[in-house]
Amino acid sequence: MKRICYALTLMALFTIAQTAHAKTWTITFAPFAYTDSSITVNVGDTIVWSGSFPNHPLTLASSPAGVVTFSHVTAGNVGNNFQYVVTATGVYHYHCDNHFAPPLNMTGSFTAVASGVSLPPQTTMTMNPIYPNPAMDEAMVDFTLKDPAHVTLRIYNASGSLMQTPTNETMSAGDHMLMIDTKDLPSGNYQYVLQSGDDVLRRAMIVVK
Repeated sequence: MKRICYALTLMALFTIAQTAHAKTWTITFAPFAYTDSSITVNVGDTIVWSGSFPNHPLTLASSPAGVVTFSHVTAGNVGNNFQYVVTATGVYHYHCDNHFAPPLNMTGSFTAVASGVSLPPQTTMTMNPIYPNPAMDEAMVDFTLKDPAHVTLRIYNASGSLMQTPTNETMSAGDHMLMIDTKDLPSGNYQYVLQSGDDVLRRAMIVVK
């Protein structure tokens, strides 16, 4: 009898797991903080940020290996909501480009755990850290394309304004290296954004004179 009850319990749990649905999490921000700034979600869940993006441009600062980074700027977002579907387990850190530094520290994170929703990451591009960083006159971006693709490299300042577009061309599959000319950029914090199709990789860069 106990074995039958145990078997029925396992079947019930399995059925629940099969019928589980992905969840949507909403994170609001104003004036200089995110609600639910440290949550645990499942792979397949959707994160929605809601607030004034012109004042608080959103960027994924770090993420699990192989995850395509996101930014409301490079995604062309013009509304008050921006959403991202979680594709891999691990810890994700995001921030406001304008106010992530002390004393405001406008940052947040979420931890993704495995679930019954299967959404393997589709990464066609990888990028190594820029060198040198901080940079004075120039910096090199080293990346690899899985397939031939149109590649765009853009440089944004801390306010989210586009400063340069060093590259906007079709490239072959394989390893590539691009140069960012920083001689005419004022000292400060920047973001360099490499895009290939739907893949967007965004990282921080510091210019010193």
